[in-house]
Amino acid sequence: MLLIWKRVLIACCVLGILGTVVLVSGVVPVKASSGHWQITRWFLNFASDRSVSFHSRGTQPPEDSGLMDARLGAEIYKTNCRFCHGLPGQEQPPVAKGMTPTPPRLDRSLLEKEPRELHYIIQHGIKFAGMPAWPVPTRSDEIWPVVAHLRQSLEENRETFDTERSESDLAALAKLPVLQACVDCHGVDGASRAGKQVPHLTGQGEGYLRLSLLAFRSSERNSGVMMPVCHALTDQEVDALSKHYHETVSTNMPASLEAEVADHAAIERGRKLAMNGDRGRKIPSCQKCHGPDAENRRDEYPNLAGQSKWYLQRQLELFLKRARCGAQTARLMHPIADKLSEQERSDLATFYASLQTPDERPGK
Repeated sequence: MLLIWKRVLIACCVLGILGTVVLVSGVVPVKASSGHWQITRWFLNFASDRSVSFHSRGTQPPEDSGLMDARLGAEIYKTNCRFCHGLPGQEQPPVAKGMTPTPPRLDRSLLEKEPRELHYIIQHGIKFAGMPAWPVPTRSDEIWPVVAHLRQSLEENRETFDTERSESDLAALAKLPVLQACVDCHGVDGASRAGKQVPHLTGQGEGYLRLSLLAFRSSERNSGVMMPVCHALTDQEVDALSKHYHETVSTNMPASLEAEVADHAAIERGRKLAMNGDRGRKIPSCQKCHGPDAENRRDEYPNLAGQSKWYLQRQLELFLKRARCGAQTARLMHPIADKLSEQERSDLATFYASLQTPDERPGK
């Protein structure tokens, strides 16, 4: 028996030495050009699928439809994903074809994945596959629009990517090419084109827009949607975009949905809190920084009038969770959000959503 164990030990030592020699020699190729053997591909895919299925347990799509807007998901896909996965009906980018494993195409095979699995893959990435994790770990909520987009049929996806530009838009893009990075979500005129999660920029202060772009660029403000776009902007481009959207007057601002602002009691409660604050709870009035009156609005703070109720309420929730940060002006909102109840957040959002849009108010 002792002899058997000695032989086993010797065999293990020999194998260890041989393995070390092979490792140090570099004889094993790691080139991507040769691809994987069929058995290797099957093993890696099977192991990856089982791991994703196991670790995504408990993740459920949000009931809030605003977080599952495929229009925004399509724009995020174009910014973050198309370089490897391609667009519907088009050839896969040639550089991506040279990867091992090759990134999967946007086709019907994605429908075999559960929404929770797609969310997990986009949030955490896949090791040894070139699939990166979501760039901002604290904003996994931004992933759900991408999941909604991927779950659409191929025909719907194709229509989502077909965007026609008006002559005025084309002229603006020719004059300021960097606008191309913004228009699919915010439009040339600053009116949201991609659902409730995207704010209207028209009428915002130039200082606020500049601070926001710089905060996204430096990752001080958390967003896996905006950070990749702003990361490529120069200081001059940041200034040009801030000036453009501050000065542009929109004629396409969508009217606030009646279902969002029809509660007149909520509007009145929100108005009182916005105008007067609550001295007993040390909640300052909103209008001193955010308007709605132009003379009471500061350039480095956002104008809230005419934004979607959903968007405004969501921002207050992000402040509460410390998921929205940024410049010092943004951090001032954290202690205020802590003191607001869910009802008060809803009332404030309803009030500001019920107001006229910035370009409709007198003096603009």
